[in-house]
Amino acid sequence: MDEFINFEDIFQFTSNGVLVTDKHGVITHINRKALAILKLGDRRHMGENILDVLPLTGNPVQQCLTTSRPILGYQVLGKKAQLVLNVTPVVKNSSLLGAICTFQELSVFETSAKKTRGYQTLNRRLETIFHSSSDGIWVCDGNGSVISINKASEVLNGIKASEVVGKSLDDLIDSEIFDKSVTRKVLESKQKTTVMQFIAKTQKFLLSTGTPSLNEDGEIDLIVINERDMTELNTLRRQFEQSQKAKEKYQEELSDLTLMELERNSIIADSSKMRQILQMSLKLSHIGASNILILGESGTGKGLLAKLIHKNSQRRAKPFVEINCAALPEHLLEAELFGYEKGAFTGASDKGKVGLFEVAQGGTLFLDEIGDMPILLQSKLLKYLDNQEIRRVGGTESIKVSCSIVAATNQNLSELVKKKQFREDLYYRLNSFILELPPLKERGADIAGLVRLYLNEFNHKYKCNKKISPMAIRSLLTYSFPGNIRELKSIIENAVVMSETNQIDDFVQTSILEEKSALHPQKQQIFDSDDLNLSRRLEEVEAQLMQRAKKRFRTTREMASGLGISQPSVVRKLQKYKIQ
Repeated sequence: MDEFINFEDIFQFTSNGVLVTDKHGVITHINRKALAILKLGDRRHMGENILDVLPLTGNPVQQCLTTSRPILGYQVLGKKAQLVLNVTPVVKNSSLLGAICTFQELSVFETSAKKTRGYQTLNRRLETIFHSSSDGIWVCDGNGSVISINKASEVLNGIKASEVVGKSLDDLIDSEIFDKSVTRKVLESKQKTTVMQFIAKTQKFLLSTGTPSLNEDGEIDLIVINERDMTELNTLRRQFEQSQKAKEKYQEELSDLTLMELERNSIIADSSKMRQILQMSLKLSHIGASNILILGESGTGKGLLAKLIHKNSQRRAKPFVEINCAALPEHLLEAELFGYEKGAFTGASDKGKVGLFEVAQGGTLFLDEIGDMPILLQSKLLKYLDNQEIRRVGGTESIKVSCSIVAATNQNLSELVKKKQFREDLYYRLNSFILELPPLKERGADIAGLVRLYLNEFNHKYKCNKKISPMAIRSLLTYSFPGNIRELKSIIENAVVMSETNQIDDFVQTSILEEKSALHPQKQQIFDSDDLNLSRRLEEVEAQLMQRAKKRFRTTREMASGLGISQPSVVRKLQKYKIQ
């Protein structure tokens, strides 16, 4: 007679351990697989509370009995056994009767899990990602021993995975595979850490970052190390530094060439102040800036600087047009700047005339002595700056003109604005970029270069071979040059022409002594003569001042401004004293 499998056989011969408790947690059933896994040996624990016999397993069972909810996949990590268990409540007619706890050893569970298709697919994907990374990756356990490295790490370090897996990072340092251990630093700090490593075998510099993974107790379970090859980046950095040095060298050479070009244009810039001004001027030229205002005393070279700005700009191929706003009466200045239609005023040409704005189309218009421009013309200039359009005198149509505006003055425009002699809105439009030229007395380092420049120029012009000694040049350094560069140029020209010898030292020194005397006459000189006629003596002083002003200033308007008298008075006095 065949025997049948009954429920007891099923209970005893299942591959999982099974333990049953009543609703109070008292063990009522336990199969032999459970006894083997839990190493209990016999059934004498039947009738005892599970918390007393198996406290680690009893906790999830007691939780299930308390909540009447199943607990699945719970891990028990004990000294005798490491388990994965499922606890299910037994409920009948809405009453809790107890709990069934099934479990198997963790190792068996993991082996089974690894055979599943889902696990194998996921593992294959992770392996692909791990080995496809261009960065090196190391995985170490909480003791610093190597669990795995990817293919990129093998290449970067010149090693095989089989040579390092299972070994401590400290041992690898001792074997001189690399010089520093980021793992050791992570183990000490329990924080993400980055170090630069040098790999002697491959001669590579690696940026290694170690990131710890902590368990529930705050201890390190794993350390993941990411390695990035910095060798190429270091090479690029060195190449960049070399290119920067080369760039600086080229800039220095370009600066020297620029200074040579400046010298050919009668601009000497050996002093630091002038170098700063010229660097700023060239920068404004290259960016195509307009509405540049050049300030400086008369004779400091404002016109030369304006030409330099034009020559180094993108407008260099177009005209550079210059006009002195102090040299013409108001009606003539307007006609010169804006042009006029035929018959616009008495004496106007029958054909009309093109103004300087139109002549400067595409180029640069240099308005010298802008501070002397009449108020009416200031408003017309402002209108042009606003819409780039002009209208000829007597005309009705607007003409579109595109030119860069550079203005210059030796006056204090802000003071003129306060005196209502210069439009405030025009002042702010013109001073977008301000270049202030220092007087020659503040450019001592430039004097020797200027002397050589003008000496060569006038030697060539007058077919001479005059010379000057360093001592004579030093004597010029003690002079204040109220007429600035124009005065120095005049002194050198007179010396070349008038000196009886090839050495112009005596003539130069005499000239500056006379100038000093004219500027600061001693009190006793007034009484050197027995002539006490006040009118005659005043005329002598006036004549000296007129001569001095004639040397310092270019126009009668400038002379009038410097002397504090009207322009017609200047003309009359020049004629009176026959000063040419």
